[in-house]
Amino acid sequence: MNALILAVAALIFCRLMKTDRIEPYRQKVTGWVEAMTDRLPNSARLPVVVGGAVALGAIVAYLPLIGALATFAALVIVLRYGDVFESAQAILTELRSGSFSQAQLILSDFSATDASQLDENGVSRITVETQILKLATGVFIPLAWFALGGLPGLLLYWSSSVIAHRDGSGETSSRWLSLLNWVPIRVLAFTLGLMGDREKSRSLWRHRANDFSDPEAGILVAATAGALRVKLGGSRAVAGIIQQEPLVGDGDDAARYHVEEMQSLAERTLLLWAVAGLVITAL
Repeated sequence: MNALILAVAALIFCRLMKTDRIEPYRQKVTGWVEAMTDRLPNSARLPVVVGGAVALGAIVAYLPLIGALATFAALVIVLRYGDVFESAQAILTELRSGSFSQAQLILSDFSATDASQLDENGVSRITVETQILKLATGVFIPLAWFALGGLPGLLLYWSSSVIAHRDGSGETSSRWLSLLNWVPIRVLAFTLGLMGDREKSRSLWRHRANDFSDPEAGILVAATAGALRVKLGGSRAVAGIIQQEPLVGDGDDAARYHVEEMQSLAERTLLLWAVAGLVITAL
């Protein structure tokens, strides 16, 4: 029960607090872990950094009061709910005001995609896709590991993610992160369907996810396309290279209102996870 309360409190805090108030602390902590990672040989990164993070989390979590405060702080640092919401909302605001070029600039920063050649449907499509992918890695999957292992579980996933995205970490760290993602991504896709169009979401997930260059991303994009009854996928430009993905979904072309619907779908899914956590802790 205490873990659920801390998780909900951290999500509310991240949602209400401006990202630029949290980001300096996040960058400082992440930079410290990245610097430690870069000083280690590839073979030692996972056991030393991840093992150390898990051991530290296990020790701190059981300290009276300090454990709760440290867990809340770790959740605020790791969870990027407010960051994703603010970026998507900023894009939506610019689209509504007619500042299309500004919406493209914000999206380019938000998604690492060159949005300069996208029309409004393209901007909306990439925004929806980026929302679900960033919410998965920055909110839902960390919460899943927190639910499984408390503070040690949260730090297990977060430190593994930091290592996997460092140059020179090799394929082992990437495969390890994919292993940690495997179950939570599928649970998230399943609950997205429950909160939207369940049949379409399940059908697209089962039949189209493996058509993507990254099947894990494909699961989430396909499940979201079905849940929202919108067309997602297609082409995007990243670092000057056109990446072509399958177009999935037989609904409407992505429009600005789908950005809002994605936010609503995420909130309903978080609520479902909270209810499930409450039921589990009550048993």
